Amino acid sequence: MKRNIQNFEVNKSAKVITLGQLSKKTKFIWIAFHGYGQQADYMADKLSDLNEKDHFIICPEGLNKFYWHKNNEPVACWMTRDNRYAEISNFVAYLDHIYNIYCSHVHRDVRIILFGFSQGCATIWRWIHASQPKVDAILHWAGWIPEDISYLHLRDYLKDVRIILKYGTEDQFMNSSMISEMDSIIEKNELTIERHQFEGNHQIPRPILKQTIKELIKA
Repeated sequence: MKRNIQNFEVNKSAKVITLGQLSKKTKFIWIAFHGYGQQADYMADKLSDLNEKDHFIICPEGLNKFYWHKNNEPVACWMTRDNRYAEISNFVAYLDHIYNIYCSHVHRDVRIILFGFSQGCATIWRWIHASQPKVDAILHWAGWIPEDISYLHLRDYLKDVRIILKYGTEDQFMNSSMISEMDSIIEKNELTIERHQFEGNHQIPRPILKQTIKELIKA
């Protein structure tokens, strides 16, 4: 019997954590994207020390949920290989909706920073590739730039966006071969990215993040 596969759009609830209060005093809006097998809480915790008066933080959670860790705690991811283009379309629409709610009407002086860790970095690139939301900086932490899409059409869009890439010297997912391949992606797409290493593995050390944020928001 012939098998037919169809994709149906359905309504789905999603977890989004916010920290602080969005107001006329807000100077920075952060949209933070967790890595594979994590929760939005992970990124919220990393940014929880920021001054509430100046910073408003949005931590969306990936739409794919599963149980992975030993304590059987539910975790999430942004995309799987199966039906990947439908999943990309879904999370792009999801992120567009979040952006429209929190960011589309803020004063132009408010700086919007995208912060991705691991799989969250690829999520950022696929989102800005599709939607070009107004952003001022991208903090790309220990993640990949998808190689299956071109970013050349984003040259004007990204010309005033500061992009910082951070990764650990012992990061098992960012070895020399992968860094060389990502350098080729960066060069091919004419991307301007500041790259910095730190002593450590696939993680976000709080002291290094704190110093990075200090430098970023003072620029």
